[in-house]
Amino acid sequence: MSERHAVAVIGCGVFGAVAALRLAERGYRVTVFERNREPLSGASFNNQNRLHLGFHYPRDPATAEQCIRGYQKFRDEFAECVTADFPNGYFIAEEGSAVTAREYLDFCDGVGLRYRLVEPSRYGPPVTGVTLGLRTQEAVIDCRHLRDVLGRRLAACGATMRFGTEVRAVEARGDTYTVETHEGAAGSFDSVVNCSFADINRLSRQLGHEAPDRQYEYTAVYVVDWDHPPVGVTVMDGPFTTLLPFGRSGRFLLYHVEHSVLDRVTQQVAPARWREPAAGGLLDRAAVERGFRRVLRDATRFVPALRTARLRDVLHGPRVVLANRNDTDARPSMVGSPGPGYLTVFSGKLDHSVWAADEVVRQVDTRAMSRAQPVGHA
Repeated sequence: MSERHAVAVIGCGVFGAVAALRLAERGYRVTVFERNREPLSGASFNNQNRLHLGFHYPRDPATAEQCIRGYQKFRDEFAECVTADFPNGYFIAEEGSAVTAREYLDFCDGVGLRYRLVEPSRYGPPVTGVTLGLRTQEAVIDCRHLRDVLGRRLAACGATMRFGTEVRAVEARGDTYTVETHEGAAGSFDSVVNCSFADINRLSRQLGHEAPDRQYEYTAVYVVDWDHPPVGVTVMDGPFTTLLPFGRSGRFLLYHVEHSVLDRVTQQVAPARWREPAAGGLLDRAAVERGFRRVLRDATRFVPALRTARLRDVLHGPRVVLANRNDTDARPSMVGSPGPGYLTVFSGKLDHSVWAADEVVRQVDTRAMSRAQPVGHA
């Protein structure tokens, strides 16, 4: 049954890649369309690389529980791409935090997160301007290694890979779907799995499905050199700073909840201008350096030793989150089925990708079984 069922997977970030692997292992004829030249070239790479355990979401326990659910699944699947051999701390800011220290501890205890209390001034490096410090077991993903691992697995799984191929349209034709790329029609498929992240709504609208407003953000994560052993510092809960190791590169990633967002809109589809961010002035050298100085200025409020950090590079690109969720900061992942055989994967956190892929397979299995039923079968 599955060998006759053709599936198109649009997007080869972590969610699309893992879904394609699971579907190919199941025996489906899978074709992956990715507009970049290699997997994990968009938001899957251009982020903080954090492997979330749930500590980041005290105002939305549902997202935290998804992270807890996904954390071990991801570590089991991609253990060689995960590094946790560094101290990783969460801290509650003295001023401006949306949760108090007591509320944060109650949240951690309520969802079953394990931690050890630390004295911020004795953390390495010392952290100032905070009221609470926790040492956690959260890890980071080495996304360069993950890209290589996924590339090898995809090459071996029997899926057809169409890199450098942008999907322009998806059209429903009876009980199947036709995918059109910049090169023309690319075939007929029994199911389509839309993992295109910031492009989900554009393709869904073509099929006549609801396309709710989303919050689109163009973000910059700064890669820095800093003469310090690997360490993680996350200041909660609001417009503050995160410092994490950049995989096993020896460098660090520096991010700020507000200053790292270069542009933000709430609408149905991502802005077309973001396809050429340099042309819009978002990423000219002066803008990058100004942004880095703002982030570093805020970071040194909490980690004074970061004054010696030096800008090395910037990871940048669009991301999409649920609109009007500033009160909870909810970042869920959702697998939807707007129409028969058409699935959308709204990706929240990278470590949700394994359980989300399992859900994709379950729904494609259901579709394939229904199509295999003899006419008139009850």
